[in-house]
Amino acid sequence: MKSIVDREILDSEERLTAATRQVDVDALDRIYADDIIFTGVTGVVCDKAGIMDEARRGLAERQRAGASQTAAVVSYEKEDIRAVRHDATAVTSFTFAITIRGDGKEVTRRYRTTNVWMKRAADWQVVAAHTATMG
Repeated sequence: MKSIVDREILDSEERLTAATRQVDVDALDRIYADDIIFTGVTGVVCDKAGIMDEARRGLAERQRAGASQTAAVVSYEKEDIRAVRHDATAVTSFTFAITIRGDGKEVTRRYRTTNVWMKRAADWQVVAAHTATMG
């Protein structure tokens, strides 16, 4: 059973999902903390500057793909979302699938992510995250 507290965290996670789907760089900049530690699927750790650079590259690629009809992300879906809150800190875990279409093919890749959220002032921000590839 989900509590009202869980709903607040899940709503924050949904805002992150929407910003990711739309590659909304401004929203991502607000959601990711300035001091975030992010570990990607290759094991490389990056900071906010690296995350935001990747978001800007992703936005540019999406715009080029739309103009040229080349490969494009056609879906980004989260499943199995779990949330635990401890005062001003929360942890979410979920799986997600990204489907990319191009060159007459469609490829879906699956991942699991864990986000650590911290409430700062009135807003929740991701302060740490880890994403792993699922087989």
